[in-house]
Amino acid sequence: MRFVLLFWVLCTACVRETPDPPQAPAPPADSAAQTFTAGRALQARGLFSQAEHAYRQALQQAPDNPQYHYYLGVVLHAQSRFAEAQTQFEKALELKPDYAGPRIALGKMFYDVHGKVEEARQLLTEALELAPNAVEARYILGVIHQREGQLQEARKVFAAIATADSTHLQARLQLGQVDLKLGNYQEAEKQLRQVAHLSPHEPTPFLGIGQALLRMGRAAEGQRALERARILDEQNAQLKPHQDALRQHPDQPQAHSNLAALYSRFGRLKLAVEHYRQSILIDSTYGLGYQGLGTLLQRRGKDDLAARYYLEALSHDSTLAESHNNLGLILHKQGQLEKALRQYERAVRFAPSTGFYYSNLGNVFLEMDQLDQAQAAVERAIEIDAKLYSAHILLGDIHARRGEFARAIALWENVPSGGVTNETLQAKIAEARRQLSAQENAPQ
Repeated sequence: MRFVLLFWVLCTACVRETPDPPQAPAPPADSAAQTFTAGRALQARGLFSQAEHAYRQALQQAPDNPQYHYYLGVVLHAQSRFAEAQTQFEKALELKPDYAGPRIALGKMFYDVHGKVEEARQLLTEALELAPNAVEARYILGVIHQREGQLQEARKVFAAIATADSTHLQARLQLGQVDLKLGNYQEAEKQLRQVAHLSPHEPTPFLGIGQALLRMGRAAEGQRALERARILDEQNAQLKPHQDALRQHPDQPQAHSNLAALYSRFGRLKLAVEHYRQSILIDSTYGLGYQGLGTLLQRRGKDDLAARYYLEALSHDSTLAESHNNLGLILHKQGQLEKALRQYERAVRFAPSTGFYYSNLGNVFLEMDQLDQAQAAVERAIEIDAKLYSAHILLGDIHARRGEFARAIALWENVPSGGVTNETLQAKIAEARRQLSAQENAPQ
């Protein structure tokens, strides 16, 4: 349920002998602050043009507020409108000469955009004099040292930040990279492994670890770290559009669910749980959120709890084929074949182009010894997905159940080794050959 907050302004009026003509009411005293707060929320979601509009509205009501000028500069910078951003930062300093924030922003922009090294350093140094605990200014100074080849100076800065704040992963990451450039490979590995432990889904520390290990002659370990970096980089590229969509639409359950599905696929299960839960907190009738949580629980072997989530999902959306299929798997595992059959049938009804749903249906028909129905379902699965090798194996099982061992063997021998564990498949083939030989040698 959404609640709307109503703000009432109580006004008093003086009684005069001759009343003034009616005038438009003045804006509430705190309306600029409210508009600014709305801009901050938009900025946090990456909606920079909307945030810009809010900040400009706030400045119309409070044109001498240095903080509003500063944040307007920040969102202009985010839109690569650097000249306009500089104007706003300088206006903020004009209004508040001891304001560290605009100096930090200008220092970063002077270096990154204009390549003005000394001007950037001067501004950042001034910011630190005004705000000695401004870690961002110190960190940017370290980055400038690093990029300008002053590695020992950079190392001192990053080491100091990391010592003071063990959670500042960027400083520790840069410290590891500086050590890598200095040839301190063991120290680089140590720092980067700490970053990788605390931020296991970022590729950069694994890339540095791989490089350090290769240079220390530990080639196999190094290649594994480099491969991990490559995989994470690909995953993050796929995640980014969904993360951007969530920032722009944080109150839409589908945005959370879509991101959670990818997190689940990539094995980032805590994040998946977090976003599935958020989707149903936003909308308690959102079936896909319950389905996603059920899938995660089923993967952990908590079938009974998973089944409850699937039933909850289906109570809100009876067309969720995955919930029907997965509930069927749980019932099948429990030996409740009739109930499993009904769930599989619903799964194929609502997702008729998903091959493995038909394969599951064929499997339960086989266990119920309904071989014609089993064969029809499995052949449909193969028709949809010819590379669904589990269905090919299942079709062989159906032939074997009928005593058609030659047909079963022919199917199984054409299954690639990746289709099922080789030992299992070879055992099936060996048993079928034994049965076939017994058939051929049986007295007529």
